[in-house]
Amino acid sequence: MAQAPHELPALFHGATVEPEDARSILRHQKDPVYGFSYSLNPYRGCSHGCRYCYVRQYPAQVSGAERGTLHGIGDWGRWIAPKMNAPELLWRERHKLHEQTVFMASATDPYQPIERDLRLTRRCLEVLLRCPTTRVIVHTRAPLILQDLGLLKAFGQRLSVGFSIPTDDDTVRQVTEPDAPPIPTRWSTVERLVGAGLRVNIAAAPLMPMLDPSAFARRAKASGASSVWVGRVGLLPEDPFYALLRQHGWLHILEESYARCVRDAVASAFPDIRRRARREPLPEHRVVLPKRDPSIQPGLFDHAIAG
Repeated sequence: MAQAPHELPALFHGATVEPEDARSILRHQKDPVYGFSYSLNPYRGCSHGCRYCYVRQYPAQVSGAERGTLHGIGDWGRWIAPKMNAPELLWRERHKLHEQTVFMASATDPYQPIERDLRLTRRCLEVLLRCPTTRVIVHTRAPLILQDLGLLKAFGQRLSVGFSIPTDDDTVRQVTEPDAPPIPTRWSTVERLVGAGLRVNIAAAPLMPMLDPSAFARRAKASGASSVWVGRVGLLPEDPFYALLRQHGWLHILEESYARCVRDAVASAFPDIRRRARREPLPEHRVVLPKRDPSIQPGLFDHAIAG
């Protein structure tokens, strides 16, 4: 059960906590390529603070007393806005979800550290479990997902997990995702999820520097993952992440040839997927950006270059 807003700490893992009551919780994103109909984000903001995150470039409303001002790109990772009424809203909107697929979450990690206390993601999953025709994709990079292992298993084949491992080098992770879980911990989490009977798809996206793409692909296969998706990072022309890449000599990750090298390594480790792709060509993976209110956070694939 979530705490009442007045009981929340002002800071959590160094991030300002700005509890809010959302007006809606399901965002329609009919997407024939990625297979989901609605995105569901129990939080705005994310204390993982990944330095490349596409969401940081979109202005976000400040909750509470300072409403009307915006968080800037430099604030990313320093604020979290839990949607305290998310489970209740989802219950009221559940009629939309008959034979639909829900992606949790497109703009934040549903298992960022504050979820350990608030359990908003868990309570939303409990609602979705009571929607027997609804399929669910849970995407995270956090071992905290294991606290809900029993609940996830209860979905059976209706649920799959996307797990983000964009590099095989934890030194790279410490630079690009300084507050996110270590890479070795992510591999062990994938293995535990697969061992529990869950279908797990690894996302090497947005793709970061790797020491050995072939070894990465073999590790993914050995973990029991069903597939690996490779997607290049998409950055703004003046994005400060360019300076970080230049500083560390990592600008090569922006080149298509680098992504192709990693995709080829994955294809060698997952030959069944390669054979299916030859029989059933995938549609073009580029997304046309819709016009939107700049204060509204986008969907996961609105500004991505997919693999």
